[in-house]
Amino acid sequence: MRRYGGLIGGLMTGFLVVGCSALPGLNRNAAQAPSTPPPSATAPSVLSGQEATAIMKDYIERNNLANKARSDKLLAAYEGGSSLAIDKAGYASSRKLRKTIKHEPFGYTSPTFYPGTGGERPWLLTLAHWQRKKDISKEATYLLFTREGDDGWRQVYSPDTFDGTSPQELPAIAKDASGAATEVGQDDTGLIMSPADFARNYAAHLAGKGGKAAGTRFATDLLAKNAASKRLEMNKFARVSEVTRATRYPSYAVRTADGGALAFTTFQRDRRYDVRQRTPRFYVFQQNSGLLPGKYYTNMKTTELVQVVAHIPAKDAKPGQVKVLGSYSGLIAGSGR
Repeated sequence: MRRYGGLIGGLMTGFLVVGCSALPGLNRNAAQAPSTPPPSATAPSVLSGQEATAIMKDYIERNNLANKARSDKLLAAYEGGSSLAIDKAGYASSRKLRKTIKHEPFGYTSPTFYPGTGGERPWLLTLAHWQRKKDISKEATYLLFTREGDDGWRQVYSPDTFDGTSPQELPAIAKDASGAATEVGQDDTGLIMSPADFARNYAAHLAGKGGKAAGTRFATDLLAKNAASKRLEMNKFARVSEVTRATRYPSYAVRTADGGALAFTTFQRDRRYDVRQRTPRFYVFQQNSGLLPGKYYTNMKTTELVQVVAHIPAKDAKPGQVKVLGSYSGLIAGSGR
């Protein structure tokens, strides 16, 4: 789903203390489509532009129907992987808040399609701009669809590129003579860091545990910068412990024109906030969350899923850095007292 009444999806909003307002967060969009045409018995190795357009149209229609009904069943018909887990939790949070939300349909405009070659796991990568009425996002969103057997297409990744990132700054995707993009193996040795190593190393970096080496391996990015800033700010009010790790959700990587790869992976962030006891009393809370609706004066625990898209340069004589380009995330569980 995406941009669902401003409540669903997005980077987890901040918490606060002592009866003040919450720390600002990065809110994210929510949106996707109706029914995808059933795959043919002998599906072509590369999707045509017409077929890719139909998948996108179906996704947008289904997304709007599911958002309007806040229906997990409708959601599961067009989403999978960590996208489904994040957005199901968003629906649950919205229902618990019991807020009446006026549904406003949305879509995507100016899509560029990068179909994958056929095989056991066909996929389609799309770069497009979110749109509602005349409001069009300046930054692009990556939408990655996969198809499992005859069960139809599912959107499994939907990271938004960070604010201020122009489409011209994004790495070009390589295509072969047939117009297909190429999937890169998770253990590819031709990159400065394999996609699998990126998932492990960036998990530590995102949690502030990557050490000095992370400063040379990773370019500065908004996600890690904001995470470090919030840890520092929250430390005044609570002892913060955090574990970030790669997850069981499938990761994907696509060859870029410079010989590198565009990698998609999902992290789980588990955080615990032990409130520092003083007078007047401190408390922490999660803004706009039905999963964590109260104020917590002793401790609060949160679990969040974070999708990221990153460019991994090819291995050559020149020094290079992995750069995270965008993300999509949401709170999926929490508790406190």
